[in-house]
Amino acid sequence: MAQRSAWLVWLSAAGTVLFGPGLIQQIQLAVRRHAVAQERARLEASHQALLEERQRFTSDPVYVEDRVRSTFKVAKPGELVVPLDSDEPSSASR
Repeated sequence: MAQRSAWLVWLSAAGTVLFGPGLIQQIQLAVRRHAVAQERARLEASHQALLEERQRFTSDPVYVEDRVRSTFKVAKPGELVVPLDSDEPSSASR
């Protein structure tokens, strides 16, 4: 029994020495592969959203007008732009 456990110890030590570094690298590569796969999925979703927005810009003039008006605070002649979200503190809070 003692001889058998001694063989097991030697065999485990030899396995660790021979396969340990490679096993650690395999684990590190698997973790990195998983992280890259998650990043790729995130980028593909972002890409798809951008493609859909591009399609809306090229085919929906109402969407384009809404984006221009909201982004650049543009108004048609005769319209008045009323900003609802002001960065300045209001006189009531002073």
